[in-house]
Amino acid sequence: MNNMDNMTYEEALKELEEILEALESEDITLEDSVKKFKRGVALYNYCSKILNNIEGEVKILIEDNEGNMLEEDFQVEV
Repeated sequence: MNNMDNMTYEEALKELEEILEALESEDITLEDSVKKFKRGVALYNYCSKILNNIEGEVKILIEDNEGNMLEEDFQVEV
């Protein structure tokens, strides 16, 4: 697959895993290694973008003292 626009996260991750396996193989030429590496970087960036977009949409429901459910933005501590 060349175009990532219509790929799901799972499809992109699967292809990235296949690229990693191929790069670990001793049966790959230097030229193919470079092509696969470039594709892998693009897939990694694509997956990161998807995760960052999803992270921005995640909400956590918290119950207050009166039993009401409150919605808050999900905060990631780095």
